[in-house]
Amino acid sequence: MKHGHIALLIPVYNDPGGLQLSLNSLPAEVSLDVVVVDDGSEPPVVLRDVPPSHRFFLLRTERNRGIQYALNYGLQWILARNYSYLARLDCGDVALPGRFLWQLLFLEEHPEYALVGGQACFIDESGACVFEERLPTTHEEIRAELHLRNCFLHSAVMLRVSALRVVGLFSEDCEAAEDYDLFFRIAKRYKVANLDRRVVLCRLDRKGISFARRGRQLRSRLKIMLRHFDPRRVESWLGVMRTAALLPIPATWVWAVKRRWAGRRGGL
Repeated sequence: MKHGHIALLIPVYNDPGGLQLSLNSLPAEVSLDVVVVDDGSEPPVVLRDVPPSHRFFLLRTERNRGIQYALNYGLQWILARNYSYLARLDCGDVALPGRFLWQLLFLEEHPEYALVGGQACFIDESGACVFEERLPTTHEEIRAELHLRNCFLHSAVMLRVSALRVVGLFSEDCEAAEDYDLFFRIAKRYKVANLDRRVVLCRLDRKGISFARRGRQLRSRLKIMLRHFDPRRVESWLGVMRTAALLPIPATWVWAVKRRWAGRRGGL
């Protein structure tokens, strides 16, 4: 696949080690234009030792503005160019071999689909797999379960740029859950899917959004659920009630339960 077909968007803020880990993981079976958005890091990000099979573009915001701004900053740059597909990877996460090729082939073979994700394993600081959260794979399952939770991992998706031109960019009013809102909007207009195979390793970071801004994330998630509430769906009622019930529960408790449940299922 020639350069200029797929843009991979990676935002980064004060995490050069995580960025290098992500860049080093990029498989070479598909050529990517890797767009790194430095969201006001101090010192500024410098790209070193990048894989030669990809092209790299470094964008910088004038100051730290937060991930929503950084993502939209990168998306506007991508939309101004002739890319067919957009893939995402969060800083510090690891793309597994075959990930971009499998997703590209899926979208090429299924033109009615606008978004495809995949399965992931969550890893600790040592790289050990802590737990795996299985995600629904079919459009029908995802459309229903989106009322309960986000059915896509931000680091695991590839989507058509043409769909972004229709549904718009990340919403500014969904702090810490901007991906959930975008995926919901795409799924209401287009077909979506998850591959039934692991495509990424996601780093568990206690400084990350899911830990540090869990309360804001849950409130944004609740706002999104209410925005797309369908009184005919039992999933809508359950999603709102469950999210509201999770608000007072610390993130560390939730991750501990997930880890224990994974162990009871016989490991990963």
